[in-house]
Amino acid sequence: MNHLSPPALAVKSSLREDLPSERDWLLSSLRTAATRSRLKTSLLETIHVALRQKRVDCAGAVKWLEDEGLLGDVPGVQR
Repeated sequence: MNHLSPPALAVKSSLREDLPSERDWLLSSLRTAATRSRLKTSLLETIHVALRQKRVDCAGAVKWLEDEGLLGDVPGVQR
Protein backbone atom coordinates (compact mmCIF):
# COMPACT_ATOMS: atom_id res chain seq x y z
CA MET A 1 0.00 0.00 0.00
CA ASN A 2 1.31 3.42 -0.90
CA HIS A 3 1.77 6.00 1.81
CA LEU A 4 0.08 9.33 1.23
CA SER A 5 1.70 12.34 2.84
CA PRO A 6 -0.58 14.64 4.80
CA PRO A 7 -1.69 17.80 2.99
CA ALA A 8 0.33 19.97 5.40
CA LEU A 9 3.53 18.50 3.94
CA ALA A 10 2.57 19.20 0.34
CA VAL A 11 4.81 21.69 -1.41
CA LYS A 12 3.13 24.68 -2.95
CA SER A 13 3.92 24.78 -6.67
CA SER A 14 4.13 28.55 -6.91
CA LEU A 15 3.80 31.70 -4.86
CA ARG A 16 0.88 33.12 -6.83
CA GLU A 17 -2.71 32.59 -5.74
CA ASP A 18 -4.85 30.18 -7.73
CA LEU A 19 -7.53 31.71 -9.89
CA PRO A 20 -11.02 30.55 -8.88
CA SER A 21 -11.63 29.22 -12.39
CA GLU A 22 -8.42 27.15 -12.26
CA ARG A 23 -9.38 25.68 -8.90
CA ASP A 24 -12.93 24.91 -10.06
CA TRP A 25 -11.64 23.28 -13.24
CA LEU A 26 -9.16 21.11 -11.34
CA LEU A 27 -11.73 20.12 -8.70
CA SER A 28 -14.18 19.18 -11.44
CA SER A 29 -11.51 17.19 -13.28
CA LEU A 30 -10.59 15.30 -10.09
CA ARG A 31 -14.26 14.50 -9.40
CA THR A 32 -14.64 13.20 -12.96
CA ALA A 33 -11.49 11.07 -12.69
CA ALA A 34 -12.65 9.62 -9.36
CA THR A 35 -16.07 8.79 -10.80
CA ARG A 36 -14.51 7.10 -13.83
CA SER A 37 -12.25 5.13 -11.50
CA ARG A 38 -15.25 3.91 -9.48
CA LEU A 39 -17.06 2.94 -12.69
CA LYS A 40 -14.03 0.98 -13.87
CA THR A 41 -13.79 -0.78 -10.50
CA SER A 42 -17.49 -1.60 -10.58
CA LEU A 43 -17.20 -3.10 -14.08
CA LEU A 44 -14.18 -5.21 -13.10
CA GLU A 45 -15.98 -6.48 -10.00
CA THR A 46 -19.12 -7.28 -12.02
CA ILE A 47 -17.13 -9.33 -14.53
CA HIS A 48 -15.28 -11.04 -11.66
CA VAL A 49 -18.53 -12.05 -9.94
CA ALA A 50 -20.11 -13.23 -13.19
CA LEU A 51 -17.08 -15.44 -13.90
CA ARG A 52 -16.93 -16.77 -10.33
CA GLN A 53 -20.64 -17.62 -10.39
CA LYS A 54 -20.22 -19.31 -13.80
CA ARG A 55 -22.63 -16.89 -15.48
CA VAL A 56 -19.95 -16.30 -18.13
CA ASP A 57 -17.06 -18.47 -19.31
CA CYS A 58 -13.44 -17.34 -19.56
CA ALA A 59 -13.72 -16.44 -23.25
CA GLY A 60 -16.87 -14.45 -22.51
CA ALA A 61 -15.20 -12.62 -19.64
CA VAL A 62 -12.22 -11.69 -21.85
CA LYS A 63 -14.61 -10.49 -24.58
CA TRP A 64 -16.54 -8.47 -21.99
CA LEU A 65 -13.30 -6.90 -20.72
CA GLU A 66 -12.37 -6.07 -24.31
CA ASP A 67 -15.78 -4.54 -25.03
CA GLU A 68 -15.50 -2.34 -21.93
CA GLY A 69 -11.95 -1.26 -22.80
CA LEU A 70 -10.57 -2.89 -19.65
CA LEU A 71 -8.53 -5.72 -21.13
CA GLY A 72 -5.27 -3.80 -20.70
CA ASP A 73 -6.01 -3.29 -16.99
CA VAL A 74 -5.94 -7.00 -16.19
CA PRO A 75 -2.34 -8.24 -15.96
CA GLY A 76 -1.53 -11.33 -17.99
CA VAL A 77 -4.80 -11.39 -19.96
CA GLN A 78 -4.47 -11.02 -23.70
CA ARG A 79 -6.79 -11.50 -26.64
